[in-house]
Amino acid sequence: MIPPKIQALFDFIDYLDNNKKEYIEKYIPLCNELDALDKQRHNLKPKNNYKDKQEYDKIKSIIEEKFGPITTNIHEPIFNTLRKFEIWDGDYAYASIWNNNISVISEFTRNFESEDILQVLRYKQMYLSFRAETNTGFLGLSVLFNDLDEILKELFDFFKDTDENEFEGFEAKTIEVNSLEEVLKSFKDKNVENLKYSLPYETLHNSPKEKQIHNSIAMNIKNEIIMGDKIQVGEISENSGQITIGKDIDNVQNSRKVTNRKEIKKGLGSNNKLTKKSYSWQKWGVIIGAILSIIGILIALR
Repeated sequence: MIPPKIQALFDFIDYLDNNKKEYIEKYIPLCNELDALDKQRHNLKPKNNYKDKQEYDKIKSIIEEKFGPITTNIHEPIFNTLRKFEIWDGDYAYASIWNNNISVISEFTRNFESEDILQVLRYKQMYLSFRAETNTGFLGLSVLFNDLDEILKELFDFFKDTDENEFEGFEAKTIEVNSLEEVLKSFKDKNVENLKYSLPYETLHNSPKEKQIHNSIAMNIKNEIIMGDKIQVGEISENSGQITIGKDIDNVQNSRKVTNRKEIKKGLGSNNKLTKKSYSWQKWGVIIGAILSIIGILIALR
């Protein structure tokens, strides 16, 4: 029998599937139009020339007007549905999507019944089809869908008969870098959305005392930075990317906000997922926030 928490995930997938046709026919074209307008706005220099300032203000007004239906008909209903099914608690970094569901998924994969398999496979195909056919963050939901992909992959990868990555077509692509300078260069050179930048933890973690703590436990850390994801707020870049430091702390910047998620895995093996917890990492939050401000300024000036 499908547990209630697993059924809640399936009910949310039903919700996405029921709205898929409208998203594709009505709102994805609107998102594409807004993205094109934002790129036009980004190429203007409103502080240097009056004509650019007039054109900038005109485009800004159009974006604000056209973005309203996306917020009203996509963002808010998805948020409300996730809260309704208790998949997400409403936290800004979406850490609760993982923390609320990983235990029941781990339990289900150990104790599923044979009659459950067909239902799981049906919802897996439904979700994969939705993500592949829409393949968008709807101008503000990239981090949300990345975290949904992450938790649903834990469930659906258990019920597959292939070694291939079934989520590959829409997963965030990871670029390995060795320094923040490489991250900045990549932001300038690439116009690809949904990227993760993997940066060695030691780059920001140099204290001998902290290194000793780091080496004493199995710790996975992930800092993800989404830049320019919410098109309606201020001047944004056309790039949308993520910086990853380690694996499992999300530091998300969106609309000039930074939220930290620190998840520590104790021990080794598959049971690590059951011991993840979220912590506030204030020290590195301040450091990362400062770095993000510099990155944002440099990108805005390019």
